Amino acid sequence: MSRGKPVAVVVGYVVRYPVGGMTWVFRNWLGGLAALGFEPVFMEAAGPQPCCYDVDAQRMTDDPSYGSRYAESALGGVRWWYADPALPGGGRGMSYDEAIATLEGASVLINVGGSCWAPEFGKAPRRIFVDTDAPFTQLRLADEDDGWTALVDQHDTLATYAVHVAAGHARTPSGGRHWEPTRPPVHLPDVPVTPVPEGPWTSVTSWSAYGAAWWELEEYRQKDVAYMEIGDLPRLVPPGVRLEIALSGEGPRRQLERRGWRIIDPISVSVTPERFGDYLRTSRGELGVAKQAYVKARTGAFNDRTLMYAAMGRPVVCSDTGLDWLPTGEGIMPFSDAAGAADAIRLVEADPQRHGAAARRLVEQHFAADSVVANLLRCCDVALP
Repeated sequence: MSRGKPVAVVVGYVVRYPVGGMTWVFRNWLGGLAALGFEPVFMEAAGPQPCCYDVDAQRMTDDPSYGSRYAESALGGVRWWYADPALPGGGRGMSYDEAIATLEGASVLINVGGSCWAPEFGKAPRRIFVDTDAPFTQLRLADEDDGWTALVDQHDTLATYAVHVAAGHARTPSGGRHWEPTRPPVHLPDVPVTPVPEGPWTSVTSWSAYGAAWWELEEYRQKDVAYMEIGDLPRLVPPGVRLEIALSGEGPRRQLERRGWRIIDPISVSVTPERFGDYLRTSRGELGVAKQAYVKARTGAFNDRTLMYAAMGRPVVCSDTGLDWLPTGEGIMPFSDAAGAADAIRLVEADPQRHGAAARRLVEQHFAADSVVANLLRCCDVALP
């Protein structure tokens, strides 16, 4: 424990989903808070059982043992608490009494993604919800999803990566709430830059995380549709360019492979934060495919995973969710269809080192964790140390 420092709690999804790529999302928030002078603390709560993924057994379970061991290692010495009233002592990590005292004395609680909630979290005097999944977040609010509405309304400030939702320029509703614009942060001291290698273009992703949503009788869908729209991309890229997906979910692997995609096991490359980082470093760049809903709604959101590629100095060719607010065109190259993605890859392949360096510069200018987190806290009237 860092004596004398104000505490900032990050709520997230590590014990229940112990894989490296997701963990980096929360490590970047924790790192940004530490850089500002806070003591960062991580907290999580159990959900409807079985809610924990046991990577070794490759199954869901109500036993958080695997995730607890993982959190102890992956969070790098940060104090943490997993709240579960069904467990002896009310959870794992710090004691219940220490958790309550930490929450009551915290300067702020930042719930990144809204993956969970425990009644005890309400003891934090300031609570910020950071939406990472627009427009699905707002569509659930607009449809008056009782459970989701109750969770979101536990917070006194709402923020979103979807800058066009915050500005009222997206094609979907706000869910009847005011949203502060923010961005995914990356703690740059933890992400060293290396030269762009002779490797495949990659991504670590899922085929379909959950179902579609509807608004005004229009359907907003997942990545499966987005991948189908660029299914022939391997035939359009320059000779020698390899496209590889570390794919989870029930995707049509054999059909994708017949079209020239290489499909690999996502767990093998993301079982820890370090393994995830190693995989990104061996990549030529990222082909980042966003959920179809993100593009259709024109949210303007930039992806956490894509950010990690760019921070490592990897060129990024990514779905255009409405990234007109970002100076793209070098290093980060948005696309709207397969032909556009192929053209962007061709441009990067002409000088990958230049584009890799440009990607890192753009991250330093727009996504540095200390700056992103400080700006969010200032707009929420949370005092900085």
